[in-house]
Amino acid sequence: MQQPPSDHDFGPSAQDEAALRAHASDATQDPVTLAAATWFSRRQQLDAGELAAFETWLAQDAAHGRAYAAMQDTYSQVRQIPPEIAARWKVAPATAVSAPRRHWLRAWPYAAAAMLALSVGVGGYEWSQQQASFTQSYATQRGQRLAVNLPDGSSLLLDTSTRLNVSLYPRKREVQLLQGEAMFQVQAKQGQPFDVFSGPLRVTVVGTQFSVRNTLPYDGKLSVAVQQGHVRVAGESHSQVELLAGQGVQADAAGQLSSISNLPPDSVAPWRNGRVTVDNLPLGQVLAEFERYGDTGLVLRDPAVARLHIGGSFSLTQLDGFAAALPHLLPVQVVRSNGRSEIRLAPKVQDQRPSAQLAAPLPTPR
Repeated sequence: MQQPPSDHDFGPSAQDEAALRAHASDATQDPVTLAAATWFSRRQQLDAGELAAFETWLAQDAAHGRAYAAMQDTYSQVRQIPPEIAARWKVAPATAVSAPRRHWLRAWPYAAAAMLALSVGVGGYEWSQQQASFTQSYATQRGQRLAVNLPDGSSLLLDTSTRLNVSLYPRKREVQLLQGEAMFQVQAKQGQPFDVFSGPLRVTVVGTQFSVRNTLPYDGKLSVAVQQGHVRVAGESHSQVELLAGQGVQADAAGQLSSISNLPPDSVAPWRNGRVTVDNLPLGQVLAEFERYGDTGLVLRDPAVARLHIGGSFSLTQLDGFAAALPHLLPVQVVRSNGRSEIRLAPKVQDQRPSAQLAAPLPTPR
């Protein structure tokens, strides 16, 4: 025989009897549910004959067992609901039963009604936990940044050309990063994990500072970098990695994760300080990064020039300085034509194919 994991019974207070009677009247439209609630409310008071009748009732139909199990589940869920929520229903666990048996014969309909009321209450509570208490979409245009303070105490900083959606639920917090990059400072809240979804990636945190970048339309990459705290990054095929402060990982459009990389402290979302930091990347990719923030006025037509690798930290607000520094960093020249500046191979290397990377370390323009 099935037994619930408790020795308490439910009974209504005097002021609740009318409401419970009305609820029980509605519930009698389903006789199996009402019978299950009745048996469950009397489970501690059955004599031998009634116990045999209960077991016969269970054996009559599988639906009886399912209905009784639902009552057990309801009871279990009630015990997990915060007291301040359960108190609103004005139906609480009673003390150990010591009343005469005739009292229970008179009171069990109300106890059954209480169980039915709790079934509805639990269902409503569970439904409420799945409804967002806050939803908002945020976006920045090219060259813009946006700081956002969320109701939970977390804060976001959106980089250029970024779109994301925020949804806060009683038991979880979610952000959908559709495009661009954002820096997250998450307020720790027990029982409310903070998840960032972007493409095939899911980043789960409790309290930390980290950035998530989605540039799939530009370079086919997703990246996560942690400045403080600890995050879990999950990709496709159940692959996942744990990142600590000063670590990062990349993923492709299929959600395949790269190996973990170590990051300099100032390389996490350097755009917050108006800079772009690159580490041995093709010049064409670096220019594409600059173009995300605004028109550079620089043109690349020669694929060989676009493949030249460069590294350093560059100002987003001093593009003229970047263009002026290029001939000192790479075997190129910048030729002004029709209001644009084309980056070409320097004359002495016009007939050569440049190597994939300069041998000497590159200075950092400021």
